[in-house]
Amino acid sequence: MSADGQKADQGLVDHQWQAIKTSLTSEVKPKIQGPIQWVRIHNLPDHAYFNHSQHVTAGKVACQQCHGKVENMEVVKQYAPLSMGWCINCHRQTEVKFKDNPFYNDYKKYHEEIKSGKRSKVTVEEIGGLECQKCHY
Repeated sequence: MSADGQKADQGLVDHQWQAIKTSLTSEVKPKIQGPIQWVRIHNLPDHAYFNHSQHVTAGKVACQQCHGKVENMEVVKQYAPLSMGWCINCHRQTEVKFKDNPFYNDYKKYHEEIKSGKRSKVTVEEIGGLECQKCHY
């Protein structure tokens, strides 16, 4: 990266840090008291694995679908049970979003079946969303 690029990046970081400081301080509270303590709200068993990236990036699942409208919660609380049955039902019902999603380009069979009218949708279950080892190890 060029020196100009590094300066631009540093300028952006400085701007973001200033915005964070401004949002956490005021005339009444001029000092940032340290990091905000993380309190775990959603807790899965140790034997279960969950990949946010796969659901958000590939699946195009909105955060609010599982976590509720946290942006409107005074105190964050668990919105959905996040139980095995809840996840399985979601995978059985949720349609795979193929359109403009390069993650699913390799599923040519399903693309062809949808294009020909042989099928109208593909669910997460149909692409392996109920295989035990995907969530349990």
